[in-house]
Amino acid sequence: MKPRASIAIETSCRCGGIALGLDDRLARVVDFDASSRHATTLVMRLRSLLASVHLRPCELDELYVSVGPGSFTGLRVGVTVARTLAQVTGGLRCVAVPTALAVAHRAAELEWGNLAVILDARQGHIHASLFARQGQDIVPAGEPVVATPAEFLAAAPRPLLLTGEGLGYHELTGDDIAQVDPSLRLPTAECVWRVGRCKAQAGQFTDYHLLLPIYVRGPFFSTRQQSQTTLFHG
Repeated sequence: MKPRASIAIETSCRCGGIALGLDDRLARVVDFDASSRHATTLVMRLRSLLASVHLRPCELDELYVSVGPGSFTGLRVGVTVARTLAQVTGGLRCVAVPTALAVAHRAAELEWGNLAVILDARQGHIHASLFARQGQDIVPAGEPVVATPAEFLAAAPRPLLLTGEGLGYHELTGDDIAQVDPSLRLPTAECVWRVGRCKAQAGQFTDYHLLLPIYVRGPFFSTRQQSQTTLFHG
């Protein structure tokens, strides 16, 4: 019996990548510079990766794609390629992987009680996603918020470990606050694959035509206080 083949796509930041899994084993990872955001680059890398293990696109069983928040153009490229691949191959089951969750999983081996993934939301604001441990799992602790660093820190639980690309743009310091090493702050195709594999095993699939990017800013100013209450007290 042939192993179930899965592919993960990460284009939400400047460091892009594709990961290939066979059953529960991560078989191969290809990293590349995604700053140009060209869909053709992603397609060529994907084609080359599949050819290296003698797989055709129609032989893929599952696809995991990083859906954001992240780069506007990068997310559009990754999601569009994922949707197109699922449409033309038929039978490909898709998983939408929240990028912040993939980043959070890079801190899985570290010790922490509360973890926040910080992204830059511009205009002096951050996008913050809070996570907690639930047994061996890392799970969201409420809804993400867009706020100023001061607003976030005033409401965030302690002790708190911070990660995410936004730490390179904003200063977030204080009592009982630590930051992960910069080398662990970006999402990777490997982490997208691992999160996607867990979601697939739990049956959390998304129809390909419903795959949509998640952007840093939504309808924000009118709902910010409600979101903060949900995140830190819900």
